[in-house]
Order: sequence, then C-alpha cells, then structure tokens
Amino acid sequence: MKSVTQKELFYAMFLFEIGNTILFAHGISAKQDSWMAVLLAMVSALPLLYLYIFLYKKYKANLTEILKLSFGNIVGRALSAIYMFYFFYMAARVTRDYLELSTGSIFPMSPIKVIAIFLMIVVTYFLLFDISVTLKVASILLPFFIFLIFIVFIFAFTIPCYSLNKIFPIFTGGIVPIIKAAYPQVLTFPFGEIIVFMMIFPEVPNKKDLFKYSFVVFILTGLFLAFNNINIISAIGVYEASRINFPFYSMTRLISLGFFRNLDSLYIALMIIGNLIKIIIFAYAGLKASQSVFDIKEYKFLLIPTAAIIYALSIITAESYFIQIPVELPLVSLYIHVPLQIIVPLLLLIAYFVKKRNLKS
Repeated sequence: MKSVTQKELFYAMFLFEIGNTILFAHGISAKQDSWMAVLLAMVSALPLLYLYIFLYKKYKANLTEILKLSFGNIVGRALSAIYMFYFFYMAARVTRDYLELSTGSIFPMSPIKVIAIFLMIVVTYFLLFDISVTLKVASILLPFFIFLIFIVFIFAFTIPCYSLNKIFPIFTGGIVPIIKAAYPQVLTFPFGEIIVFMMIFPEVPNKKDLFKYSFVVFILTGLFLAFNNINIISAIGVYEASRINFPFYSMTRLISLGFFRNLDSLYIALMIIGNLIKIIIFAYAGLKASQSVFDIKEYKFLLIPTAAIIYALSIITAESYFIQIPVELPLVSLYIHVPLQIIVPLLLLIAYFVKKRNLKS
C-alpha cells in the first residue's frame, strides 16, 4: 500500500460524498424546505459517523473482519456476504445513474450497454492498482470538481427566472415534511454511504485525527447540498425540481454567459468525475469483502466477474429509471440502507460492550 496522506483521504471522502449527489435535489419532498431536511440529516448523521470510526479504532480491522470477530465465523461470514453484494449493488446503482444521465441528456443516441461496457473497462483498470491510486486521483480531481460546481453556483444567478423568493415561505407544512424527507432517505444517501470507508480505513497508514477530518467532510457535504437545493429551487422552482430526475442538469442548461449557452461540458465533467470515483470505491469495498467471505488473499482474479456483476445489475436494476427514482429509492433506503448502515453497526457496538463487560467479569 502506497502512502496516503490525511489530506488525500479527506479529499477522496469529500468527492465520494458529493460526487453524484450534487446532481439531485435531496429531500425535495419537503418542497422549499428541502435544504433544511439536508441539514437535519447531516446533523443526525454525525453520531453515525462517530460510530463507524469508533468501531474501526477498537478493532483495527475493516467492516467484514469486525463482523466475524463480533458475531463468529458463520454469522459474520454470512453478514460479510450481504455487505459484499450490497457494495456491488451500490456500485451498480451509481453506474445506472451515470448511464441514465448519459443516454437521457448527453448521448441520447448511444446504446446504453456500450457505454456501460466502456465504463466497466475504466473501473477495472483502476482496480488493478491498490486503492491508494484512486484516493490520490480523487485528491487531484476534487479542486477541479469544486471549481466547476462553483461556476454553476455563481452563474446560476444569471438565469432570468432565478429568484430566492422561491424558497419562501418556510415551514409551510410544519416540521413533519422536513423530518419525513430527512429520514431515512437523505440520512442514508449520501451520509450513511460513508460506511464504505470502513473497508478502506485499515488500508491507510496515517489514521490520526480520522474523526476530525470526517466530521469536516460531513459538514461541508451538508452545506454544499443544502445550497445546491436552494440554487435549484430558485432557478427552476419546487414543482420542476420535484418532477424531473436531474434538476441540476436542467439548471445548468439555463445558464447563459454571453455566447456560452447550455453549459453541457461542465455537467459532463462533473458527471464523469463524481460517478467514476464513487463506482470504483464501492467496487473496491465489495472486492475486499469478498476476501473475508472466501478467505482469499488476492482479489484481482475476481475483477472480471465483479465488472460483469456490476454491469448486469446496472442494466437490470430497474426497467425504467422513472420508476426507479420515486418507487425504488424509498424502499431501498428503508429496507436495505437502514439495516446495513444503522442497525448492524449498532449491533456491533452492543456486541463490543457485551464482550468487554464479559472480559472484565
């Protein structure tokens, strides 16, 4: 494992968190209060972040190894297999986002399967190297990524129909819609997804101030996404933001800078950078989990099967993306994300204190 600095890990975590999430209006079911739902989810996710780092520091192992240490070989291995498929599924979901963004807005005439194959080739190439290469690439790309986002954020004010008045009045439906929007969907996506880094923490030599850096990542992510929601609603309105799948793209197309119109190139760059890094990290986590499941030392011979699994899942995830967004995402958040991001880690925490108490007695 090549040396990875704390700054590089911080950059990679931040790019992972905002990589593809910036393209959506999170918590839009709360309408103009969606930005408050994002901030509420961010604050609620901080104890979850502390839990992940606490477990790692106590066991000094990745998530799947912690499962086997806590619940025994049989149960731990079974849960490790579930997490392995979960990480592959998440890689496929992000891949599906990329494919729909590409064919639905940028390359409408391109076969979706061809784009998926080329994307899997790039992901497989990165996975040939250790994860430090991806983390270093992410740290290099993040400043460029943020620069492009700031261009969109700043010049969104030039959109003729842009008005901050669209985010008012606040609390029109009370606090309940905000809570419903924040839990569990915004809490688990994107904040709970940081659990994937429990598979990466042991690979990073320098672990000093891990919670401090991760804390900053969460705060910045929450602020970015909250301001993104405000910008999207101010530009295209609550109705359009809740109706369309890719509101950030719609906002970008409305920006006009003199003879620069329809800034699709910015959108394409953001889409490629954000989605690619996230797919690689999820796929890597799935491969590391496979080592625990099958007791193997090397996972590179699984690269082609892994790429094939992610490719297949990305194609069959949903027959229609218009069904996937409003129907599947709430179900996935409640019945997949919540158990694997919240319930299982809490059970690990309970198991740790029970074992600690038994050792003392």
